Amino acid sequence: MYLVVTDAALGAVVVAPDCAEALDAVAQDVIERAAFVWRPGLEAYVKPGQDRAEAASIAMRLAALGHTVEAH
Repeated sequence: MYLVVTDAALGAVVVAPDCAEALDAVAQDVIERAAFVWRPGLEAYVKPGQDRAEAASIAMRLAALGHTVEAH
């Protein structure tokens, strides 16, 4: 499962897998190709800006891969 949110405190769109097993190679490739960068301290990918369309787009791409996605 993935959580996808816009975070005002970070000023970014955040994509967070709920566990390491959720982050398979295909999902990782999709996220990284969308210009998200892994932040180890957060255990999540972030992309600067609070673009809700970007959050919706990455959430839909992960769902299309068969992942459960919770988006806020």
